[in-house]
Amino acid sequence: MKTTSILGSLAAASIALAQSAPDTIPTILGIRGANSAGCFSATSMNLALSANNLKLDFADMRASVAPTDIYDSEAAICVMSIEIGAFPQGWRFALSDITYSGHAKLSGGARLKSFAANAYFQWEHLKNNDPINDPTIKNASGSYLIDVPEKRVDFGAGGIYDQDFLVNIQNGNPAWSPCFTGQEYSYDDKMQVQFQFQAYLTKEGFSRTGNGVLGRATGPALTADFKVVWEKCDTSQRNSWGQFRLGDYESCQRLGQPGNTGGQPTVVW
Repeated sequence: MKTTSILGSLAAASIALAQSAPDTIPTILGIRGANSAGCFSATSMNLALSANNLKLDFADMRASVAPTDIYDSEAAICVMSIEIGAFPQGWRFALSDITYSGHAKLSGGARLKSFAANAYFQWEHLKNNDPINDPTIKNASGSYLIDVPEKRVDFGAGGIYDQDFLVNIQNGNPAWSPCFTGQEYSYDDKMQVQFQFQAYLTKEGFSRTGNGVLGRATGPALTADFKVVWEKCDTSQRNSWGQFRLGDYESCQRLGQPGNTGGQPTVVW
């Protein structure tokens, strides 16, 4: 009996391990940068997605504080949206933590004070099945998968700082993505994750000789590495997902028949 019990436990553990991640991973359909400062994310970012992590290397993310202003401060902010499709059926994911790594060169009171990160998952769904003849109506819902407004580090507070760093930020309030049906690659569904990354440098009243730079001469200036966790789920619960939900938020309707416009627009929003 003991042998049977042990074998049963090992089998259960093996099944749990085998189901810790799906066999396939989503497909990245597009990347768009927006509202960034000190970051050229759309043209200089390397992105790698696996079942266990999402890693982003920012080649041109830079922030600096100069000695000309006693209260100088600057934030390097990267904002981008990643559109994703072809999700595995019957699975959902969450982000358990993020690890920042990079290099900072600080002196004269300049400090790398804090990091911030958030990721917002938005799902737009086309409600009607005949958008040619009927009004095009969409629903939208979304949730913050991770939202950390400030992680204090204060590199440089003890004097000159010129070294690589690695900062792990745990997600204290993780949220799950929708439960995927496997059909999200279609025209009816648009799913994207908007990321915002921030590193904040400051002098805050220190000597005018203070100087600080975030970034490297070569290689990634900053790397953000998310740990991805998965679990199986019930796809019938998908339509009730979201911290924020907006029904019929976008509508597009054709006026009249094609070719009979009288010089007026044929589509109204």
